[in-house]
Amino acid sequence: MKLKRFVLPAGLFLMFIIYTICIKFVDVKPIGPNGSEVGFAAINGLVAGIFTYNKLFYTLTKLIAAVSFLYIAAFALLGLISLIKNKSFAKVDFAIYGMGFIYVITALFYLLFEILIINYRPILEDGELEASYPSSHTMLAVSVFGCAAVYAIYRIKDDLIKKIIVIVSAVLAAGMALGRLVSGVHWFTDILGGVLLGCAIISLYLAFIQIIKEPK
Repeated sequence: MKLKRFVLPAGLFLMFIIYTICIKFVDVKPIGPNGSEVGFAAINGLVAGIFTYNKLFYTLTKLIAAVSFLYIAAFALLGLISLIKNKSFAKVDFAIYGMGFIYVITALFYLLFEILIINYRPILEDGELEASYPSSHTMLAVSVFGCAAVYAIYRIKDDLIKKIIVIVSAVLAAGMALGRLVSGVHWFTDILGGVLLGCAIISLYLAFIQIIKEPK
């Protein structure tokens, strides 16, 4: 029964893999800087022509990324306080441990796509080509803010605080995805890839937190 909880995460990760393969092989053309190639060139070229580099939105996404690290620090502090209070690792909420596991997975995906380069950005960074797929900022924001919302729904009893966390997290995640697109520093398909991977990570955390909530 518990294994059924992982059907959605498995499906989303499979979708991400298939989508990534398509990015690498479908409609690939050298439309990027220095003749760099990108898949789905028609749609990416069209969107890139609309959203050119915008420093304001680029800076805004950097600020949202900083907030995501504050979220991570907050959950780490929450776990530490629980450990000190209960004086036992076993008595720390397993949802916190799950959050730590999610952060590790997110970091590993970030490192993976720094090595496994699918395509490069539509702009040069300091005159150099930079890995662009998936949008790591988008993946980070969607997974961190999304998992925080899931934690709030399942673990926070105060309805007002729960609603505030869920709404703020949703706005920040959406703001990052839209901000990275409008800033012109990623291809459209990079943003979609970041959102899809982030949602897959959220679904994995959701499955975990539902399992530990179930009666033994």
